[in-house]
Amino acid sequence: MSEESLQARPLASEAFAPFGAVIEAGPAPGLPVNAGTARRLDQQARFGHATGSALPALAIYRCSAQPPPLFVPLVERHPFSSQSFLPMGPQRYLVVVLPALPGGAPDPAGARAFLPSGRQGVTYLAGTWHSPMIALDQESDFAMLMWEQGGGRDTETFDLATPLRVLV
Repeated sequence: MSEESLQARPLASEAFAPFGAVIEAGPAPGLPVNAGTARRLDQQARFGHATGSALPALAIYRCSAQPPPLFVPLVERHPFSSQSFLPMGPQRYLVVVLPALPGGAPDPAGARAFLPSGRQGVTYLAGTWHSPMIALDQESDFAMLMWEQGGGRDTETFDLATPLRVLV
């Protein structure tokens, strides 16, 4: 394995923008809804998909805690759909994203690692290479939303020649 390590940083909208959007409440006052008993805080994330035949899919991912040292041996992407993950508790988790090379393969040299707060979710843009969900400290549940066509075309995986080592 490579001796180089990737240092995880706190998740920030600007740093994550090339890969997608951060989902969080933030300080905005929002719009009153439900006869004034709630406020709607719209997000910058857009749930896009490339084909008209896709159907929305909502699922819960129950992720086992991953003990250190943390390695990412494979990444995945969804070529036709954005994909969103929202933590269902205040747990810590890790997000690893990679840009694509001109031929479409992931570029490990451009990998970025982020540590969302327990109040932040993420939306990956369609085609964004990312690690599978990595729960830290404890088993964690996440709500997942994406568009699916079925037939095995929704997810592509790629085994990295050298697993990424991530420091948190």
